[in-house]
Amino acid sequence: MMQDQTLRIRVLFFAIAGELAGESSIELELDSPATASDAEAKLKERYDWLGKRLSSYRIAVDEEFAGSDTPVRDGSELAIIPPVSGG
Repeated sequence: MMQDQTLRIRVLFFAIAGELAGESSIELELDSPATASDAEAKLKERYDWLGKRLSSYRIAVDEEFAGSDTPVRDGSELAIIPPVSGG
């Protein structure tokens, strides 16, 4: 039986998410196996503005929009993408 491992992923913050985080990217550790929802929950523990002040956003995993059950793997890149407005 395989033991659970720790995954390391890179999280990218775009636009206002980066301003609120105070950085454009971080490394995040998760227990394996993990999903986009697991990563989001861990981010909400670290950043209280996520889901509150920034209530509308999309998550992408490895450059594709993700559902809550999208798997993340060691080395995956997860992006927090706020709504985009144009003018």
